[in-house]
Amino acid sequence: MDRPHLVALLVVLVGIVAVPVSLTAFDPPTANSLSADQTYPAGAGPDSVDFEALDADEHNVSYAPREHWDAYVLNYTEPDEGARVEGVYYINSTTGEILADRWHDAKVYRHGKTYVFYQPASGLDEHRREMFEADNQFVYDDTTDAFYRYDPHVGKIHPTTIGRHPDILELYTWEAVGTENHYGVPVLVYRATGERSGDYVPQLVEGTFELGVDDGVIYGFDITVREEGEYHYTYDVAPTEFPDHEWVDTAERLAGNTTSDNTSSS
Repeated sequence: MDRPHLVALLVVLVGIVAVPVSLTAFDPPTANSLSADQTYPAGAGPDSVDFEALDADEHNVSYAPREHWDAYVLNYTEPDEGARVEGVYYINSTTGEILADRWHDAKVYRHGKTYVFYQPASGLDEHRREMFEADNQFVYDDTTDAFYRYDPHVGKIHPTTIGRHPDILELYTWEAVGTENHYGVPVLVYRATGERSGDYVPQLVEGTFELGVDDGVIYGFDITVREEGEYHYTYDVAPTEFPDHEWVDTAERLAGNTTSDNTSSS
């Protein structure tokens, strides 16, 4: 599948009339029936979801789950054909630290204005290694056989995909079919109705997603689309242990050594 093509569809999703298509029946797991007095977060209802209204709410996946868990992961899977850039995030609820898994086994760390990038050399081909060696923002460490970048003043310059994983859901229409308990968080279960936003949008073979009853945060989805084959995407916001990240200390030490060397030689 042409992954950039699918992403481009998200950009042009404006003012398109819904087009009905056939949809394979898909029963959400262990969903409880909806009650007559079921409440919904702003932007959601029993037979529709306004994703823009959900995004406009002050609650978002970067902060709302911190009320439930000490640390959590935004676990995202996509077809192997997709070139992952920032697919999985880990968030420390207490400190606000964020870790992200990136392509070629690289990792990224963000905390306040601090930005750290870690790239094992073993994950690079010759061309990409030469690119890192030529970039003076990175320092190579022979002991760990990895490239590091440490910048304590980057701020919000670097883009992030936090909160954007569920954007693909906006291409389709949804209806509430039940409720569930998502690791202790009450959620509504939505199922795809079989309508999509245009005939250029890949057909959704089956799909559900979970929406926080109280905060309107999307806590998970499981969808399969058909476009020259069937492709499966999953997303799950779940409690976890915040990963070890000693490589951040290594990056800071290397940056200090580089600064000292530059000062000595001036």
